[in-house]
Amino acid sequence: MKYRMFWMNKFRGVSGPSLLYVMGLVAFIFITSCEDVVDIETADAPSQLVVDAWLTDEDKPQTIRLTRSQPYFNSEFAQAMEGATVEVLRNNNTTIIFADQGAGNYTWTPTEEERIGNIGDRYILQISTADIPIISAEATMNPSPKIDSIKVIFRENDLRGPDGLYAEFFARDLPGFGNTYWIKAFKNYEYLNKPDEINLAYDAGFDAGAEIDNLIFIPPIREQVNPVPDSADADLPPFVEGDLLRVEIHSLTLEAFEFMSTVRDEILNGTNTIFATPIANAQGNIQSTSGEKILGVFNVANVTRLDKRIE
Repeated sequence: MKYRMFWMNKFRGVSGPSLLYVMGLVAFIFITSCEDVVDIETADAPSQLVVDAWLTDEDKPQTIRLTRSQPYFNSEFAQAMEGATVEVLRNNNTTIIFADQGAGNYTWTPTEEERIGNIGDRYILQISTADIPIISAEATMNPSPKIDSIKVIFRENDLRGPDGLYAEFFARDLPGFGNTYWIKAFKNYEYLNKPDEINLAYDAGFDAGAEIDNLIFIPPIREQVNPVPDSADADLPPFVEGDLLRVEIHSLTLEAFEFMSTVRDEILNGTNTIFATPIANAQGNIQSTSGEKILGVFNVANVTRLDKRIE
């Protein structure tokens, strides 16, 4: 009661907007004075092998990267796994050897006009390390649709961004339910790899629930080839005349699609507020005979692409 009378005496003679301001100030003081900094100690999980095996049928060196996992709040570079044997068996009759290049990188470089394989080929990844004798994963190279065209339009007074040139690509999902793709965009040969720029498609939409087979990709997917600006560039248009936009469609297995969907959602957790998903390692398709859990994913993609000079 003494506290109540004290504040009532302070408010005496104050009314209207001034009273509301004073009451708000008092509430702010009470709230901020109750803040405490809480440091949460988190236990470090055992280090696990991480396999980054995203291969394509492109005529360029193909690399599989092996590292060890580390604590969530550790910002240092992951520890590289060297001295492993890394091979890919194609259709059970051709072995592709990935040579140890150091720093956890294992590379195979195709000869002239050579490719890692063809659409429909089946692949088995085989890895052996000093600690884990047999690590394996399987994947099939699925097809990607042809990109028909890239359209550029000038937008003004649009709530989605500043006035300027915006692009969208047009391609039709392949027949049959369950095709999955990773659409990648490059501005002046620089890969657009921000979390908001991870562009995944299940058939012509976002997921299996849409059930939109053999249609042109929906507008949000078509238009996600525009770069997401940094805060300093928020008032700049995505493209100007003379820029080069490259759009690629990489085919995915269902396991790779689900892996990347989880990764994207967890990276974007900070924008999901109360709808954020719990942080957990994304489930891949790599196993070991020793029972040790292996992180990462193995995928062999067919890639289609189209370039567009912005005019």
